[in-house]
Amino acid sequence: MKKNEKAIIYGAGAVLVGFGLYRYFQRKQAEKKATAENQSNDAVNNPNRNTGYPGPYTGPTPYQQKVMQIQSFLGVAVDGIPGPQTNGAWARKAPATFAKYGPIAHANIDFYNALVKGPANLII
Repeated sequence: MKKNEKAIIYGAGAVLVGFGLYRYFQRKQAEKKATAENQSNDAVNNPNRNTGYPGPYTGPTPYQQKVMQIQSFLGVAVDGIPGPQTNGAWARKAPATFAKYGPIAHANIDFYNALVKGPANLII
């Protein structure tokens, strides 16, 4: 064999090896991508996943449910969080009660909820 023929054979072999490695890594990358997509689809469609606070899968906590009942009674946005909008509406609706017991919190949620659920919505 001549020098030129060996160079051609080695060059063709290098091209084939390079192409084979390229295809190998391309397939590995496609497999990783497919696996990641399947895992993300499983996570999204899993009804037992914990999404946090409050969400369509976990639902509101008992405290948030009580706050939601008070918010619907007051006619403010129902989100389960006793923020300034909820406390302000409560202060306007029953200023003496709000002054005595303070803003809605974990410590007094049962009292406020009993007032809202009580007979004829007793507001002190």
